[in-house]
Amino acid sequence: MRITTHMLNETAKKTGIPIHRANFLSSINSESSDGNTLLDALNKDKKDKVSTETVSNYKKTEKSAQNLEDQAKKLAETGEDSLLEKLKNSEDKKEAYKAVEDYVTYYNATLSGLKKSPGMLDQYYSQMLQDAAGSNREQLEKIGITIGKDGVMSVNQEKLYAASIEDIQNAFGEKGELASKTAFLAERIANNAQAGIESASSQYNASGNIYSQIASQFDFWG
Repeated sequence: MRITTHMLNETAKKTGIPIHRANFLSSINSESSDGNTLLDALNKDKKDKVSTETVSNYKKTEKSAQNLEDQAKKLAETGEDSLLEKLKNSEDKKEAYKAVEDYVTYYNATLSGLKKSPGMLDQYYSQMLQDAAGSNREQLEKIGITIGKDGVMSVNQEKLYAASIEDIQNAFGEKGELASKTAFLAERIANNAQAGIESASSQYNASGNIYSQIASQFDFWG
């Protein structure tokens, strides 16, 4: 970390070190009243910032994953009372199109949060989420959803609004099973984000924890 004069001045105020009365090197190594050097204080500030950013990202990821789970479950429903079945004979299919667009929004937000997270399990979930979508790439493209090299989904509204309910069901429903897989993953992503919040908040490094549980958690479609 590059230490600037401004950073030294700001941190010196917190530590009680009279930086303007000492030279640069002695100020860095001088001990404050609590026994810590200015460099210690600067490093602590950096760690606190990282911890705060990590917690903030986990909170956003937890929320987006919960929304993704709800939306995926809605698209995964079957039977005459399910959203898509009820809209089959309706002239107004806007609710179905909105459900798809919301799914894409929450999917992208969740994926973004996972990519920013430091944990090994976060990266694993990121790959699993992309693999699930990638296995249904052709069906998704038929309703106007494309997947970029970075895994991010994009929606062609004109093509989506021209799609039939059957096309949407083929992309998300029983044939592709994308919605059910996404709901399964999203629930675990949200739970892991909550664990990440608690872990980061307590300054515990969760980068590799729960790794031994990965295999047992994903036997469901392998």
